[in-house]
Amino acid sequence: MKQANFCAASSETALRSSHAADYANQLLQDLGTEAQVTAQTDHPAIAYRRSGLLQTTGLMLPVPLASHADGALMALKAISSNPENLPDFGSVLLGERARLRETIRKGRLCAGGYGRLMDSADGRIALNLVREDDWDLIPAWLEDYADDWEGIEQLVAQKDTTYLADRAAEIGLAVAKDELPSKPDTWFSMTRFNSATRKTPLIVDLSGLWAGPLASSLLAMTGAKVVKVESPTRPDGMRAGHKGFYDLLNAGKDCVALNFRDAEDLARLKTLLHKADIVIEASRPRALRQLGIAAEDFVAAKAGKIWARLTAYGQSENRIGFGDDIGISAGLGTVMDMAYDEPCFVGDAIADPINGLHLALAIQASLNQGGGVIIDLTMRDVLRYAMGDVPSDMKSMAQEWQSIAQQDKAPLYALRTPNGTVKALGADNAVWL
Repeated sequence: MKQANFCAASSETALRSSHAADYANQLLQDLGTEAQVTAQTDHPAIAYRRSGLLQTTGLMLPVPLASHADGALMALKAISSNPENLPDFGSVLLGERARLRETIRKGRLCAGGYGRLMDSADGRIALNLVREDDWDLIPAWLEDYADDWEGIEQLVAQKDTTYLADRAAEIGLAVAKDELPSKPDTWFSMTRFNSATRKTPLIVDLSGLWAGPLASSLLAMTGAKVVKVESPTRPDGMRAGHKGFYDLLNAGKDCVALNFRDAEDLARLKTLLHKADIVIEASRPRALRQLGIAAEDFVAAKAGKIWARLTAYGQSENRIGFGDDIGISAGLGTVMDMAYDEPCFVGDAIADPINGLHLALAIQASLNQGGGVIIDLTMRDVLRYAMGDVPSDMKSMAQEWQSIAQQDKAPLYALRTPNGTVKALGADNAVWL
């Protein structure tokens, strides 16, 4: 049995905890690996503060999410051949974009500025208007006209939560109910095909934004070759964001641009997908099927291939979601309401880095076991699993952990630096096509 010992840097208070190692071992057990880790790391309240999440959110989260992010990275290190190339802490990944952009939560407005928590007739919802054309969908969603947030809030207050969520799913808006679901029994599902050994895998990453690119960047650190595929007309939206953060996620990857609506480019894409040992995608379930791309066909055609699918709410739900609103659907807003009588977003698009960590771990474990599998991760369920058990006395836990964080005087965890440079859109078309 492989056993790894980790000595993570501690804060000046030296208040230590086994939360991270316990969670790492639970994840490794879930994945059927024999590796185990042993470590005492920073207390969950200190990990939350030193990651930058307390600075961004303004309030202590009374569940060990930051420590569980550390645990997910520890598990990945335990089964990787060169763990020294991976980041020091998983929790630093949760807070790094907000720290780079110097953004903080403002009331019910999320850190990115595109999402809000608002009261409905019978509860609360989170609405995220990330894309430019999302505002055009508001009249169809609310069956009335509103051209600003105040107008939207007035109309939302007149309608039921379930109606708002269901209607949004029909037209493609990111809307989440503010609720606390039960912790799922598992955080992934796998469909198995024929296995084969892959030493230096080729990853074709069709995903954009944060979770998928984070997963492929972590796997690149462990030795994989990554080809990032984008549309020439609608490239990864992160390209237009903070350059330093985009570099962290995508430095060192080859870049291919293909128009999926063009028959020749679609044929080239399918050829590239057949070459890949690992495919990562985060499309809505029907999107690739409409292009004649079925994961089952590609995995069956090549022994050992891994196809990893990341969706907001599962393969049976054709709903969209982004990191902030998915965080609300997983229960973070409700937890903060229970702890402080103040529902709010936690961190910055926090479902994304949590899912990126878990996705990289699931892929690496499957790769070590010979692949030949389709991996499905539902972002809401992964985040809810990582939140762990919710304490019955939330207020007392919040006060205790807030006090622990206030006493800690150590600096925040050091931010990462990009490993290489980012290539231009389509820079490697000639190489791969």
